[in-house]
Amino acid sequence: MDHGAILEAQQAYMASDERVRERAALWLDATPEECLAAVDGSCAEAEFFLSRLGPDALEQALMPEPLPDETRQLLTQLWLRRAR
Repeated sequence: MDHGAILEAQQAYMASDERVRERAALWLDATPEECLAAVDGSCAEAEFFLSRLGPDALEQALMPEPLPDETRQLLTQLWLRRAR
């Protein structure tokens, strides 16, 4: 069994447009209340797991990774093109 190949396949799938479409499909017909409840649940899960980290691990977990310039530029373009 080639674990490296399995990991590469998993990484490719998780970064794929197919995965994004699958995740987005879950929310296409969701009401704002359902979306808010899901976000609230995710926040509760994060709080649970973060509360179990030691101070150093918590600091590292909460330190944001800098966005690559390409990502920052893309987000800026999307923001400027948004419907108002």
